[in-house]
Amino acid sequence: MRTAATAILIAFLCFSCTRSTPEDASAVSHEVSQTLVGRQITIRGKFSSLVKGDPYVVLDNQQEVWIGPRESTLEETYSKMDGKLVEATGTLRFSHKPAPVDETRQRAIQREPDHFYFEAKSTQLRLISH
Repeated sequence: MRTAATAILIAFLCFSCTRSTPEDASAVSHEVSQTLVGRQITIRGKFSSLVKGDPYVVLDNQQEVWIGPRESTLEETYSKMDGKLVEATGTLRFSHKPAPVDETRQRAIQREPDHFYFEAKSTQLRLISH
């Protein structure tokens, strides 16, 4: 009996140790940070495409995640989603481009702001509300 109880205990402990809980790929991130860069995540927020540049998703905390480069074949889809709640799933990236310097005037030239983004070709967009 003691041997059976020990075997059950060992089996339970082995099962508990090997049963690591993988991160839920379907969990929605409500904010983004540098620690998530390079990981596939899902975000939820309001879609915006009425800008000249890349469309983006605005999260509840007002962070923006761009989706680019803008795909001209998706313009109709973008316009239907504009202003609506969406989920976007993709690998989070971060863009930081140093300001170029105008050598003749010795000053920095305006540049694109640092931002988080998903690559359009590998991002899944899903409309949540109509």
